[in-house]
Amino acid sequence: MRYYFVILLCKTIPPLPRRGGGVNQEDFPLKRYIAGLACAATAVLGVPALASTAHAQAADPISALKSQLKSGNGVAFVDTLKIRSGKKSTILAHRKGELQFGASGVEASDHTTQLRFEEDLLAFDTEENTFGAEEDDIEKTETEKDLDRLFSGLTEPERVVRVKNKAYIWGGAFGQFLPQDKPWLVYPQDTFGLTGSLGQFVNPTEPATLKALLAHATVKRPTAYSGKITFGELHKVSPWFRVAHEAPLSKQQAKLVVNWRLFLNADRLPVRLTTSSSDFANGPTSTIDTRYSGWGSKVTIDAPPADQISTMKELNERFAADTPIPLLTVK
Repeated sequence: MRYYFVILLCKTIPPLPRRGGGVNQEDFPLKRYIAGLACAATAVLGVPALASTAHAQAADPISALKSQLKSGNGVAFVDTLKIRSGKKSTILAHRKGELQFGASGVEASDHTTQLRFEEDLLAFDTEENTFGAEEDDIEKTETEKDLDRLFSGLTEPERVVRVKNKAYIWGGAFGQFLPQDKPWLVYPQDTFGLTGSLGQFVNPTEPATLKALLAHATVKRPTAYSGKITFGELHKVSPWFRVAHEAPLSKQQAKLVVNWRLFLNADRLPVRLTTSSSDFANGPTSTIDTRYSGWGSKVTIDAPPADQISTMKELNERFAADTPIPLLTVK
């Protein structure tokens, strides 16, 4: 704005009087002449000074990210998961949420995942078993009903709030079995929920993760980077990745390669990340496209009220011992 004002000021000052010209000194006082020289000098010096300021503002991506890691700061994100098999590409899930930062990085997160498929695909088909006793038929039918509810719950939005390494799950498959007055399930370990593996597992808002990505970049531009990184390398540096993949990586999984592209805004902060990977050769490729917005906004994420939280023990007690549901088993 200051440079723009200088340009306007220069345009209001008449050109220097030519020797022998008919300009009266009273009409062109010495003060205006000096002002004209000052204006010209300021305009000339303003360009490199402005460029220097812009260069200072365009910090390296890691420094820019660390400047955002303040208590109460946060960012919003939206994930879209696509599965490609052959020539067919299908959107499988959407996830949107917020991250809350602290001085050391991500302190809390709140996201909701919505799967995109028909409920009929998960319906548990039942058949009359004419060879069993009537009591066994009734018991089996009840079990199948529970499985139907479990699978159909996957078509419902699942919300996961994570605070201080504790995860609280609302809706989704678990929500089918929780009482209305205690709709939140506290999970016994940090998790992104049953749908957690369907969201972005690479988190460029973690300084260590961003540093690892940039170290593996094969394309480096001011606002665009791309490269490859393995699951094993991500597992070493990223708490977010370790939560997304709760089980330890096998040697084969550690070698899986992620192709990534990262786009930054003018402040060198992430605004888009795409990752693509496949679990085995010639298999379906999953691509996750994540958009980040609202850098520097105030974000507060709290655990649900204590009187609205159910425990895994309470959930398991709702099922008979002879009605096993593998998804509800906690190791």
